[in-house]
Amino acid sequence: MQLPPIGVFATLLLLPFSVTAGTVESLRHCKCQPNLPCWPSDSDWQKFNSTVGGMLIADIRPISSACYEGTPEYNKARCDEVTKEFGDSFWRANQPGAVQHTNWETYPPLKESCYLPSSLSNKTGDGEQCKQGSVPRYAVRARNANDISAAVKFAAKHSIPVVIKNTGHDFLGRASRRNALLIWTHFMRDISFENQYGGWEPAGCKGDKYKENELLVRAEAGVMVFELTKEVSKKGRTVVAGAASTVGVVGGFIQGGGHSPLGVWKGLASDHAVEFEVVLADGSIVSASACTNPDLFWALRGGGGSTYGIVTSVVLRTHEDVSMVQYGLNVTIPILPNNTGAANDTFWELVSRWHSMAPAVNDLGGGGYYFLTTNFPMPETKITAHLFLAFLFVFGQKDTKEVEKLFNPLHDWLYKTVGAPESGLVSLLISGPEPTLNYLGTLAGTEDGQGNPVIPGSRLLSRELLSTPSGVQKATDALRDIEYLGGSIIIGHYVTPGPKPVDSAAHSAWRKAITHIVVGNSWEQGDSFEKQEEIKSLMTDVMVPRLKKLDYDTKTGKQTMGAYVNESDKEELDWQDSFWGEKYGRLKKIKAKYDPNGVFWCRPCVGSEDWDLNGICKVPH
Repeated sequence: MQLPPIGVFATLLLLPFSVTAGTVESLRHCKCQPNLPCWPSDSDWQKFNSTVGGMLIADIRPISSACYEGTPEYNKARCDEVTKEFGDSFWRANQPGAVQHTNWETYPPLKESCYLPSSLSNKTGDGEQCKQGSVPRYAVRARNANDISAAVKFAAKHSIPVVIKNTGHDFLGRASRRNALLIWTHFMRDISFENQYGGWEPAGCKGDKYKENELLVRAEAGVMVFELTKEVSKKGRTVVAGAASTVGVVGGFIQGGGHSPLGVWKGLASDHAVEFEVVLADGSIVSASACTNPDLFWALRGGGGSTYGIVTSVVLRTHEDVSMVQYGLNVTIPILPNNTGAANDTFWELVSRWHSMAPAVNDLGGGGYYFLTTNFPMPETKITAHLFLAFLFVFGQKDTKEVEKLFNPLHDWLYKTVGAPESGLVSLLISGPEPTLNYLGTLAGTEDGQGNPVIPGSRLLSRELLSTPSGVQKATDALRDIEYLGGSIIIGHYVTPGPKPVDSAAHSAWRKAITHIVVGNSWEQGDSFEKQEEIKSLMTDVMVPRLKKLDYDTKTGKQTMGAYVNESDKEELDWQDSFWGEKYGRLKKIKAKYDPNGVFWCRPCVGSEDWDLNGICKVPH
């Protein structure tokens, strides 16, 4: 007997007990699954493979399947490779059966996983068998837009779920989908330059020509950050891009807005997109610019990836280089038996002082990152310590004087409170000025170190909040509470673009923000799904709401800021408002226009609430 797909059961649970004719009709709007007659036959798959030049990959299995002894898939040579390369982000990007974070390879509703056996020492229960999880069985190793178009048409014809992946660097699991056709863009890596001699125009635009000194770069869907910055720097130019090497430039990064250390200087990455090539839900290949499909162009600049179509390339502005000063701070606060309370107070006083300087750092042109970690074990000294690490790039500086003037009061306090320079507890770096190109050179392809489970929660904090002592204290108290509850690391990002308005789908909160705060939680490979759910619930029900209340209108009971969709809690409540604010209604209409049948689906993405939690069946409203 054939069973209906899981999505149907999920939908049935949402239905009232009295099933109407309309409800029965709604159940027909479901994606096909492998156990149903609608699923393509072997012959259908073979014919499809010929249309994409033999680029179909079938029978994909999770990467660790080769390490399960006593199974037909066991392969010692392959297992040795998997074990050696498991945490290498570039290696993972080249595997069709992997993403960067292992929790998105599992399937919690059925407790399916395929953990690396060597990581499961002293663990029992979940993870003892290799199961498919959320790893798709089929993938198209796309070479160009035509391959993607053929894959979209095939999926639409057979009503197969679709998932899109470049490197799999996605904190929300949008590059994984059970029983889907994976459209794998990772090997579309061409980079070329436009407007080298002036006169280039975006698609459909007349009289909107770029000047000769306005060099543009075109990147295909598989290009990674380090590849783009390397090629652009050869031209003596800079480009707004992220800092992690395996971030794919063209996909969710730009389509989610895209923050960067250069953001304080030049804004979000999406602000600089001037043209997209897109495969739509009907398989057609179109351009989107300010003059051609302008509503789609607006949505692709911050409205979220994997939603309106598949972007095959983007044209971006590049920028003249500018001098910068590098700033680094590394503080270690030891926790000894007789100073636990004092160490805690000193650490959080440091956090308060750091945040109180945020408006001044922003005004000076400083962008970068800072990391807060408490109770960190120090193997060399066999003690634990609180750690604070920051590295910033201060743009437009001709010397180090202004940077030193800004930070010296903080340094004096640290030397007096934590330890003198010779103690090694406070380390400083102020160097430059030097070209911003030197920063781009540091992104020369260093792998990111992945292969672990991670769930984030985040918030954009307003400049207004951190401009007053009471606001700074509120932020410190919230972060201290979150760390006490079990946040494994807190990362601050001075990446916000400033108040200059840009007509795009990116949340308006970006233009009011001073810092982007991310809390990261994790667990051990093979921990029970019950334990994982406890950690996820802590993030969704406690930690994120604690951050949300920092910028909150007590009269209306609504948040006044938002969150960065690419680094947020997948289960965030009221996510439409958190990720897009007042722009969500317009985005929903654009989604309905370009993808009326829901060929593209991810969660939480625009329109995903119209489907069940697996994106299999439409949910009646």
